[in-house]
Amino acid sequence: MPTTPVTRRLLICLTFAVLAACAPVGPDHETPSMELPASFSQGGVKWKRHTPDSLPTPQAWWKLFRDPTLNSLVENSLQRNQEIEASAARLRQARELSNMARSRYFPAVDIGINAERSKFRFRGPGGGSSVQESFTVPVDFRYELDVWGKVRRQVESATASEQAAQEMLNALRLSIAGDVAQTYWALRAVDADRAVLARTLEIRRKAFDLLTKRRDAGSISGLDLARAETEVATAEADRIQLDQTRVALVNALAVLGGSFATGSQIPEKTELPKPPSIPTTIPSELLRQRPDIRAAERNVAAANANIGVATAAFYPSVVIDASSGFDTTLARNLFDSSALVWSLGSSAITPLTSQRLLRANRRANIAAHEAASAEYRQAVLESLREVENALQGTAILERRQIAQDQALAAARKTFELSVKRFNSGLVSFLDVVDAERTRLDAERGANAIRAERLALSVSLIKAIGGEW
Repeated sequence: MPTTPVTRRLLICLTFAVLAACAPVGPDHETPSMELPASFSQGGVKWKRHTPDSLPTPQAWWKLFRDPTLNSLVENSLQRNQEIEASAARLRQARELSNMARSRYFPAVDIGINAERSKFRFRGPGGGSSVQESFTVPVDFRYELDVWGKVRRQVESATASEQAAQEMLNALRLSIAGDVAQTYWALRAVDADRAVLARTLEIRRKAFDLLTKRRDAGSISGLDLARAETEVATAEADRIQLDQTRVALVNALAVLGGSFATGSQIPEKTELPKPPSIPTTIPSELLRQRPDIRAAERNVAAANANIGVATAAFYPSVVIDASSGFDTTLARNLFDSSALVWSLGSSAITPLTSQRLLRANRRANIAAHEAASAEYRQAVLESLREVENALQGTAILERRQIAQDQALAAARKTFELSVKRFNSGLVSFLDVVDAERTRLDAERGANAIRAERLALSVSLIKAIGGEW
């Protein structure tokens, strides 16, 4: 049965549609599997792909500390930090590159307009010349069939890269918020130490004044007075050093908040609160919520898709070319039906001499995928280490604080007894000096442990991705 032109066109279109629907070449993405320790999971962790609805919602975890100044500093940094601005710009870039990749699904259509006037001279008998005009409006159509899935793999790679950029932005926001919180608690520890030294200076100056009167009365030697003067000057030097440290921390917070360090100020606050309660048993699912791990997984997916792109380059590219438009020598007849011209054709091109280059390119993309897989595994290992350090460190610091508080209570009692015994003439002023130094060291040690516990609680929050 002879086929009609319409039937032939339908068969051709059907053939192209079948070819375009072929599965893309190259391996499909699989996240590298890893075995987690028993404390996190009894078996291996297998990647669970999250939809936008199931992804963890960022929480304002810093509000758990119930400190208005900290809340303001963190929220300001999330809005104005320049590293976050740069990461957000990279996300916008990745999103547009993804849109560019999707545009390859559609044919390229170009339209133009040409007008030409030329003069010709005739040679031979009679001679003469002729002026010729030409007006054309060409419309060109070109479409490469995605027979081997090259475009689909390009879109897959670009989409995964866009998702990785989004997760890197999320990871940076978590990191910046954590840096602000930890810097803030370091500042509060400095303020607490400055308050301790202020009280110490007051005690030492009173002692110095008292000893000056006793020396003038001849009841003590100049040695005790010199020791008292040394202790006053030492405490003053320590406080000046803390002033320098405070300036550096305030300036660091200003830069984290996207501001100039010049003239930045933060009110002094000496209280160090207890860290918030954070679960000590972390299921493996929480590790999947870490944005840096999700970004690493998306980088693996992008690298895998690039292998498919490199594989598709070995196969013939099938292109449909069509051209239409109007062509006439008279402008007034430009859009008449008689001026309509068109052409339709197709081609299949197979690379011949570039096989060595294509093989090298594919091997390079396979190596890139292996590197991304190793980086993903390393990100998981690092996350487990960070969680383990924070969990074990939290338990250890709790015990240290109990011991340090006991030492502080004993040091305060020793100092009070030494002052009473000195006033009774039972001990020398050197005993008072030693007891007072021990008390000061114990108070500063207690402040340091409280600040360290607060900083470690922030590290734990960061380690579990800001979610629990």
